[in-house]
Amino acid sequence: MNPLVSVVIPVYKVEMYLRQCMDSVVNQTYHNLDIVCVNDGSPDRSIDILREYEQKDKRIKIVEIENQGLSGARNVGASYCTGDYLLYLDSDDWIDLDTVEIALKAALETNVDIVLWNYVKEFLQTSQPVKVFDKQTLFVNDDYKRLYQRLVGLTGDQLRHPEQCDSISTAWGKLYRFSIIKEHDIKYVDTKIIGTEDLLFNAEVFKYCNSAYALPNTFNHYRKSNVSSLSRNFKPEFFKQSCELQRRLRLVCDDVDYLHQSLSNRTALSLIGLGLRVVSSRISSLQQLKRVKEIITTPSYKAAFNALELQHMPIHWKAFFFSAKYRLTLCVWGLLKIMIRFVKRDRQ
Repeated sequence: MNPLVSVVIPVYKVEMYLRQCMDSVVNQTYHNLDIVCVNDGSPDRSIDILREYEQKDKRIKIVEIENQGLSGARNVGASYCTGDYLLYLDSDDWIDLDTVEIALKAALETNVDIVLWNYVKEFLQTSQPVKVFDKQTLFVNDDYKRLYQRLVGLTGDQLRHPEQCDSISTAWGKLYRFSIIKEHDIKYVDTKIIGTEDLLFNAEVFKYCNSAYALPNTFNHYRKSNVSSLSRNFKPEFFKQSCELQRRLRLVCDDVDYLHQSLSNRTALSLIGLGLRVVSSRISSLQQLKRVKEIITTPSYKAAFNALELQHMPIHWKAFFFSAKYRLTLCVWGLLKIMIRFVKRDRQ
């Protein structure tokens, strides 16, 4: 059995990194690949690099579109795929050369719908492995439900590390059974609407799956040195987009009873990312305080803070979410300012 595996690579302004990404795909130890590269209106030399690879490798398809953003490029790429399985890869990242071979072997031996694995954050000077899965694990029945909960939002002992809320929500780091995505016409929603696209996509995919398999390998290399600073990422509309993401998550997951606490906790924990964007922005401290207050006094957030299980958290996170629960705006703002120092240090 030699299934075809499609790899979708959206490409935009990555000429510095694209060769490393493409080399990691075309040199996979598993050869039966359908490599779909979507040039998302990139203004640099990325398209020239893609054409070089296309001339050397017949497995590569280049799709050129006007700029649609990451969500649109992924959707277009998937529409050109013909594989039995699908893997997404961002064009400034790369994967180990045996990724597809090992992931596909696991999928075929266990007949699961999704295979997941760990990744490495690649900073300018250091590499930081993110180990969510420490051993090979099959998720079926109740175990699969718990994995789905883990995707949507942390619960119980998982709240000891609220900073890991999004560690399995990425589109990359997974091998999907492609028929599920096609059959249910699952697509990414534009980040202009919901701020970030991966979680909502995966929440819908997981809803229609019945099984998964986790590998302890750190196959994906996530390049953090190419991430814009938080201050540049700050957009006044991001809170509105986050609220829309929560609303759409509820539409997908609300009829699944065991996800209700996960959804609530997801809302509460989103204060971390939202708050860090606010306090790292160039707006005045007074404006920062005003925006933090707006978040923690929003009814859906107030309800989520009230329902959050603080007893599972380390003392510093208890202090943070206790302050949010009781609308202590100045305390929340101050703790976020301390957090941002650690974030910037890690990005050195």
